[in-house]
Amino acid sequence: MTDRKATYESLRHKMEEAGFVFERERRPHKQNRKESELVFIHPKLINKFEREGFRVNANKFYIKPLSDNIDCEIGLITGISSPIYKLPEFIKPNTSDSNRDNPAWTNKKNDSALDNLLTQIKTYVGSNEITVDKNTSTFLFAWNPSKWDWSDLQENIDHLDNVGYVVRQWSCGNSKNIKKGDRVFLVRLGEEPRGIMGSGYAKSSYYVAPHWDKSEGKTANFIDIEFDILINPAKNKLLGKDSLDKCDPNKIQQWFPQQSGISIKIELLSSLESIWFEFIRKNKHIGNGFVSNDVVTKETESFMEGKSKEITQTRYERNPQARKICLKHHGYTCHVCEFNFEKYFGEIGKGFIHVHHINAIADIRKEYEIDPKNDLIPVCPNCHAMIHSKRPAFTIDEIREIIKTTANRITGTESQPL
Repeated sequence: MTDRKATYESLRHKMEEAGFVFERERRPHKQNRKESELVFIHPKLINKFEREGFRVNANKFYIKPLSDNIDCEIGLITGISSPIYKLPEFIKPNTSDSNRDNPAWTNKKNDSALDNLLTQIKTYVGSNEITVDKNTSTFLFAWNPSKWDWSDLQENIDHLDNVGYVVRQWSCGNSKNIKKGDRVFLVRLGEEPRGIMGSGYAKSSYYVAPHWDKSEGKTANFIDIEFDILINPAKNKLLGKDSLDKCDPNKIQQWFPQQSGISIKIELLSSLESIWFEFIRKNKHIGNGFVSNDVVTKETESFMEGKSKEITQTRYERNPQARKICLKHHGYTCHVCEFNFEKYFGEIGKGFIHVHHINAIADIRKEYEIDPKNDLIPVCPNCHAMIHSKRPAFTIDEIREIIKTTANRITGTESQPL
């Protein structure tokens, strides 16, 4: 007889590697067995099915004994209506559950259908998956309008739209373990609309400063947050409770805390990032992504940029993932003046740089596929501003020549081409 406990442990590990989230053990439904079946969910898989137009009623997956026989097959089943049974991307079941007569996948001696299915699911979901950086943590911050009036919120949003980022000091409650580079989400509390309204990264570790309520002699813990997305709740929809419930079906996370700086459960991060990314695309929120931290992305992916967004003016979406590939390839030194923020400012300058589109996407006026290594280039904010000081923008070579000509004029030497 095979070691069934070891088989279940091995299958659970394989399921989790394919993105499934273990929910619980339970006695097999209508089966007279002492061993338990394992119940899983896969929010990203269900979300992708729904994005592709499928109505999904079956959202649980089971690793279970497939009959009452003492040494029966152990396999995977889900609801018979699941798209997983119908889509050509997935291998067909190679057995069935005798209790319900549902088609099932199992690993036989010469037929690893279950292993193949899990690989296909991982590929299917990963085609637009955002991978979470395991070296950083993710925290939830809160804003309650009844306690603090964010009077310049729209000004902050305008700055983000124009420059690509905005930095705000924010209370982090009692949390002292937030470090520079950690991921941050901002949730609006109080009366509706409630939900996630922003995302970004910690620009600093915690520090102590005068309290935000301005009480004399009172202090609080703060960090600086660099927002890459901010939504005005008075004008736009937020990522609300219904969406967060899909991300967190077992309700293991407190999404509406009374203080900032609480950790988001690690097992929810990939799903949250995916849901958030789909939400900001669907609802036409734009993040230029000029100075946000790296998110791991496969270099073989292509990136579509320049999708026209009709909001209050025509603007053009920058794909933040393309920036990550550009900087991994080119580094963080300005390709015009060779300024490097980390070299001059130390730790506080690490990872800071703008990314310039060599072909201005606002001039192209359509969506196009971008090559992050050849179409994007890192430049410092000063050079970036000068590049765009006229329209059409200066080229990199033109700005280099201007810098050299000016330097030569100041020093009294004749300008020579670069």
